[in-house]
Amino acid sequence: MTGEPFDAAYALRWLRQLKKNNDRVWYAANSAAYNERIKPEWQDLVAGLLISAVPLDERLAYVDPRACLFRLARDIRFSKDKTPFKTSVSAWLSPLGKSGANAGFYVRIAPGNCVFSAGIYTPEKHVLDALRRRMAADPRPFDRILHAKKLQPYLPLNTDGLTRMPRGFPKEHPRGELIRARNYLVRRVYPDAEIARAGAFATFRAAIRDCAPFVRYLSDVAAAASSAAMREPSDGWDENSSSDHFGPSSSARF
Repeated sequence: MTGEPFDAAYALRWLRQLKKNNDRVWYAANSAAYNERIKPEWQDLVAGLLISAVPLDERLAYVDPRACLFRLARDIRFSKDKTPFKTSVSAWLSPLGKSGANAGFYVRIAPGNCVFSAGIYTPEKHVLDALRRRMAADPRPFDRILHAKKLQPYLPLNTDGLTRMPRGFPKEHPRGELIRARNYLVRRVYPDAEIARAGAFATFRAAIRDCAPFVRYLSDVAAAASSAAMREPSDGWDENSSSDHFGPSSSARF
């Protein structure tokens, strides 16, 4: 795909109006613009991004773009904010779409907050443990990725880190911030005018290319962890070991 399937300027105008009139009455009167144009175009954009990303990340082959899309309606059951709709369109591109805790790419169009993000968010416990062990054993490959020129516009790395070193790791490790991490994410925010001028598809396609090595590293470690979880677990990190040891498999989130 080389064209621009998504009219970002049109979508941003409609989303601004939704932000000013976030109620079901206004939406019922103006939903045709979303259902007949914005949503289908957004799905086409996500499909195009998946196709263009396959040479960089083969995990994305055959992913259903519909599985990547977040709903416009908000879940207000447990929220003090009772506005019924999000004022954005967004998607998470990963092997299981928006489901699961896989490394992938996040795209969002919202007035004043158009965002691209990449990495892994709330990974499963055995995957997070494997990432921490890899960082503790040898952070240099990950550091080389972080220092790549193309990744600089998406830094700093967002880790949402623990205040203390997790059990089993050296308390004074020089790259403790990578070991304390709970997420490994990079992001970039784009002005509305830039998205409208350059096009959302072209902008996000370039961002995926820039961040693909970062995501590929995380997904490779996660895949190895899932395989290693089938083997006998090891407790703690052995700094004298030449190989990685991964903790027990668990579906719980850390």
